[in-house]
Amino acid sequence: MSFPAICRLAVLLLLLGSAAPAPAQQPRFFSLQPADTLHKPRLWAALGTGTVVYGAAMVALHRSWYDNYPTRNFHSFNDLGEWNQMDKMGHWLMAYNESRWLYAGSRWAGIRPRTSAWLGFAGSQLIMTSLEVFDGFSAQWGFSWSDMGFNLLGSSLFLSQQLGWGEQRITMKMSAWPVSYPSEPIYPVSPAGSDGSTTLQQRADALYGTGPVSLFLKNYNALTVWASVNPRAFLPERAGWLPRWLNVAVGMGADNLFVGRGYAWKGNRNCEGPDCDMYRLDPVEYPRTRQFFLSLDVDLTRLGIRNRFLRTVAGVVNIIKIPAPALEITDRGSVRFHPLYF
Repeated sequence: MSFPAICRLAVLLLLLGSAAPAPAQQPRFFSLQPADTLHKPRLWAALGTGTVVYGAAMVALHRSWYDNYPTRNFHSFNDLGEWNQMDKMGHWLMAYNESRWLYAGSRWAGIRPRTSAWLGFAGSQLIMTSLEVFDGFSAQWGFSWSDMGFNLLGSSLFLSQQLGWGEQRITMKMSAWPVSYPSEPIYPVSPAGSDGSTTLQQRADALYGTGPVSLFLKNYNALTVWASVNPRAFLPERAGWLPRWLNVAVGMGADNLFVGRGYAWKGNRNCEGPDCDMYRLDPVEYPRTRQFFLSLDVDLTRLGIRNRFLRTVAGVVNIIKIPAPALEITDRGSVRFHPLYF
């Protein structure tokens, strides 16, 4: 028996052993109502769907992110200082929300809350570790222990709240808005006599990709990652005047990131030797900047929505930070108020 098959069998035995015997009456299979006890048809459907989606996603991501780049033997590298740590924030964000979504799926199948919380933790770690293994075989990246640390941080944030409070009082969210770049041409600083040129828009498109998926998942100049805190959940019952859905959010973003470190890059990342076009931005005109935000937010899961379908949709999209006024402070010392920030 293969290792993946052993893992699936172990998970199945854990699920079967963690639920009480099924009652005489259970929710219909296609109902969104979570089962109180183990619902075997839902369990098998969840396992089958999860296996197919996981496998298809890994194949699609590998073809999209890795097939066009050279590979080498498995190796690690230290990228903690790259991208102003915005990539680490992305790992934290996704590991947390994957845990949350997998927990909801386990509860739908009738798995007990505590076991579901651990399954959400384990499932998100499996997904994020798989991506990190892909990085480990890429010649231009590598297996990152700091990425693994932020993956663990995200999943642990979910698990600790679910086991300790039975609810999520601190949620990880994201927001993004397209960035407009200057259209002036940029010329290589070397080699001498090169007739090449580019623009910041071309550089950003080549680096981050285009379209809404790339905007939210890869564009570190556009992405803001938020920790959204529900104050009422930490206050006594007498604080009933405070809306239960109102959150306070602290966010982190970045600007002028066109290379992992520094300000210089090769026009063709696969080019080797002295004849490669090298570009460099002026750090005074385009300083790499960390942005910190303070804003209000809405926890969609606390709106008291009665319709179960809409409540499920709200739980899925609760990863998105609601547009609201925001105060921005940068590591360059600037302060700015945004009447509406997303």
